Amino acid sequence: MSKTPDYEVCMVNRSHSSSETSGSQRLSRRQILALASGAATAGLAGCSSGQDPDDADVLTTTEDGSTTASDTESDDSTTEDSEGGSPLTTDITIRKPVSWTPSDANVNPFATQSDFEYWAEYMWWESLVYPNNRGEPIWWLADDIRLEGGGCEVVIELSDEYTWWDGTPVTAQDMYTTQMITAYQEYGGPEETDNTWVLEDDYTLRNELAGPANPDLQQVGYIGLVAKHDYFESWLEQFEDASSEDAISSVAQDLNEHKISLDDLTAEGLGCGMWQPTQFDPTEVTHEKYEDHPRADWTNLDTFNWVLMADNQKSIQALQSGRFDFGDKMLTQVEQNDDLDVFSQFSIGGVPKLAINFDNKHLSRRAVRRAIAYVIDHEELVEVIKGSHGQEYVPHRNSMGMSSTLADQWLPDEFRDSIIDYGLNSQPDKATQVLEDAGYTKDGDQWVGPDGDAVEGLQYLTPPWPIYETIGKYLSPKLDEFGFDNKLIVPSSSGFWNTWDETYDFDMCNWFTNATHPASAFTTVSAGGLGRYDNHAETLDPPESCEVNRAEPELEQETTEKLNHPLRPEFPTEVGAMGDGGDMQTLYPFKWTNVLSQTQDEDEMRDLTEKLVWYHNYQLPHIGFYEETKTYWGKTDTYNFPVAGETDDHTDAEATVSEHTTTAMEYLVKGHISAKTE
Repeated sequence: MSKTPDYEVCMVNRSHSSSETSGSQRLSRRQILALASGAATAGLAGCSSGQDPDDADVLTTTEDGSTTASDTESDDSTTEDSEGGSPLTTDITIRKPVSWTPSDANVNPFATQSDFEYWAEYMWWESLVYPNNRGEPIWWLADDIRLEGGGCEVVIELSDEYTWWDGTPVTAQDMYTTQMITAYQEYGGPEETDNTWVLEDDYTLRNELAGPANPDLQQVGYIGLVAKHDYFESWLEQFEDASSEDAISSVAQDLNEHKISLDDLTAEGLGCGMWQPTQFDPTEVTHEKYEDHPRADWTNLDTFNWVLMADNQKSIQALQSGRFDFGDKMLTQVEQNDDLDVFSQFSIGGVPKLAINFDNKHLSRRAVRRAIAYVIDHEELVEVIKGSHGQEYVPHRNSMGMSSTLADQWLPDEFRDSIIDYGLNSQPDKATQVLEDAGYTKDGDQWVGPDGDAVEGLQYLTPPWPIYETIGKYLSPKLDEFGFDNKLIVPSSSGFWNTWDETYDFDMCNWFTNATHPASAFTTVSAGGLGRYDNHAETLDPPESCEVNRAEPELEQETTEKLNHPLRPEFPTEVGAMGDGGDMQTLYPFKWTNVLSQTQDEDEMRDLTEKLVWYHNYQLPHIGFYEETKTYWGKTDTYNFPVAGETDDHTDAEATVSEHTTTAMEYLVKGHISAKTE
């Protein structure tokens, strides 16, 4: 049987796909390891729900969303023209909290061991689209992406305005070559996938899918780099000439080892983004604007300096001395600096949570998980984080499996009012009641189960990310005080990943969900969603015609290996019911999440979303802590910064509204920051 990619278009670099990050973009274990290590080294204010923990001190763009390419078209005027006068400055400085040696970097986009920094790829190259914070497409290389043929064919029309740094146009051939090479690297060849790519003309491709796609997901699924055909054509020819699986593997290995330096990137014209790296050393990379980029006249800035500074104390000193012009994090220091102002704050749809391992006898009981949910004081926790890290978050209520922002889009008010309310503040009386109803008794300071064994020795794991450590240091003694004896474990980065991904030797773990669509929130391939479920179900061939796959696969086992979740549990039909009595329904996670990712019927999507939210709220496989926000600051006397949810004086103000995302760098690298003029 042919293999199907995790999402319809794979990132060029194999290191960017992973089963442990929900949403349309997934990072590999190797990449997450590097990111987590960087966050720990830099002492950043936490890891933002599946996005790069190193993305501190850089920004994203503004609110709302648009699904038409016309919203991002530019007129011919510039910020300088509209305001008059000369810009106060033509350069800007940001910080990237990493230790990285640019002169030694391999920026080959097809190398699995490439070591360019996360998000640099979207600065040096362009993606067809990118999802904004509402899950809607930001149109970059693509002018339009539309579903045809009942949802099984996707037509991609590219803009004709983008060029490579040597002046040659970026065309559909570049995208086609990228996809063919990726198919050989990932799957052994395009014939081993369930997708077909057809090159229709210079700026149009057709992607024929094995089954229908949900339009909301498919449009934003085409993220990833587009590599230059002229440079990589010879590699594709070698793959096509390879006569065996071993020969294909040999070519893949050669390509993986092929080094492209930053000098090569510019000298060969291999990039197509708005900013070209021109000078670099171990502490800083200087970028100059590529004047032929279609957004070049969106900003009057010519240069930005990318400071590579892993030491947090040194970065604080640099910030206090005025070296950095804009960023996020380090808000405590920002508040003490008269030159810096917070200019934007917005929800990013992330919900850090407590992932619970049902392999523990006590935690496998719903009453114990509910007791923990009642004990947590969400409002107090966000105050602790604000006091420790200066970051303001919003308390998460009722553990719905997704953020309130997403719930506002998909759930009616009457439904949200009907689910179990675990409260924003600690409710020890309710926690006590649910335990006693389940046969637990208090023996001194500890709770004892109906079998006579105490709740003790719980292994509470957290990744070594500063905010997550703060969560653990806050919650662990709270659980102890209530009567759940536990030990907080904060290992090294490698030690964490070994425990989290290999041995599963823990009972609870600080983790996250991050999603802009219910199909991502309740994915079955990641603990960022329901859990890593899919490898426990028999793989079924998709329907022969273009139909939503509603089959329910056979199970290889009844529970998952990781977190030991039941795969087909029952839960009440009545929303809000606390017990197991009355009419019950069965969870069909594989079927339901598959339908969510394929159906064209919005009513069906809403119905399944309600079922999965209610299941999560009833079962509590994870318990949400708070909802993440981004807070951005900068030198507002010197620069024009877009404000989330508002239009401004920027020439392309409409685009600054539609291009609000949860990742970093868009404000700068996509042309949304300009210097004020005099």
